[in-house]
Amino acid sequence: MECHVVLSWGNMEVLTLLEIISALWAMYSVVTWWLERGRLSQLTDKTVLITGCDTGFGNLLAKRLDQLGLRVFAGCLTEAGVAELRQSCSERLQPIRMDVSSSDSVQDAFRVVKEAVGSKGLWGLVNNAGIAGVSGGTMDWATKEDYQACLKVNLLGMIDVTKIFLPLLKKSRGRVVNVSSAAGRMAVQDAGPYTVCKYGVEAFSDCLRRAMRYFGVKVHIIEPGFHRTEITNQEMVLGLLDQIWQRQSPETRTEYGVEFLQASKDYKVSLGRLMQDPGAVVDAMEHALCATHPRSRYVIGWDARLVAIPMSWLPTDLGDLMPKLKEIKFLDCEKC
Repeated sequence: MECHVVLSWGNMEVLTLLEIISALWAMYSVVTWWLERGRLSQLTDKTVLITGCDTGFGNLLAKRLDQLGLRVFAGCLTEAGVAELRQSCSERLQPIRMDVSSSDSVQDAFRVVKEAVGSKGLWGLVNNAGIAGVSGGTMDWATKEDYQACLKVNLLGMIDVTKIFLPLLKKSRGRVVNVSSAAGRMAVQDAGPYTVCKYGVEAFSDCLRRAMRYFGVKVHIIEPGFHRTEITNQEMVLGLLDQIWQRQSPETRTEYGVEFLQASKDYKVSLGRLMQDPGAVVDAMEHALCATHPRSRYVIGWDARLVAIPMSWLPTDLGDLMPKLKEIKFLDCEKC
């Protein structure tokens, strides 16, 4: 009898604790939702620099902010990107040639922006420029040069741009928006160079956010899942996979076999069917720049929210039990 009473009392304590946690979480969610609805006033007084505006997220964001009345400097790698934005946007938007992997190019862009904003400073910097790098197959197909090429743009370029433009951001107590990826939270074994870069983006952004609190500069991380952009173009992705395969040694091609290559292609095609509209990512970028209470981190897309990020919370040994089916099927012990 005593045991039954104690057990019931213990169950009641657990239920009460769960109810309290649920109530607190609900209150937190409602308050957060309410605060995040607020928008900054006088957006027309603010200036934003966006990198990687030739296509994709950067291009869409530049046009969105232009429509909202912000002054935008849109960094483009190509002259074609500059021409397209000049034709499709208002005079408030100024496209400029900018290669984030070249410090000289970044310095040239800095001088243009500094002269334009003067003592007001720069309100927003969106580090969006990036490349997919070598993607497909498996880790040992990528070379050191593949890692260097990806790091030069996706991580070192971001760091260089941020360091150079920080003085202008400090003047306005502005915001830095860094585009990472769900691959920055969960390792993607067939995109080693890209994943390494995005893990670095996460670390750099977290360090920067904490360091810049003293100056009132906020740092926000965008973590998209798989969205429809130029770097996820299926024809380009499959063509690159063929190129990577052809440059492998005969021994490596024998070790993996053409079945593994075909399975890799099938996997890429299946991912292509799951691609989501990039508009949600642009919405998150806009919120990070224009909301009175922006988030520090934005996870975007059902694949990122329901698969990638939850998997990153698993114990390492459990997470490692989820390789792609193609690897289980084709990479057998006889070939190793």
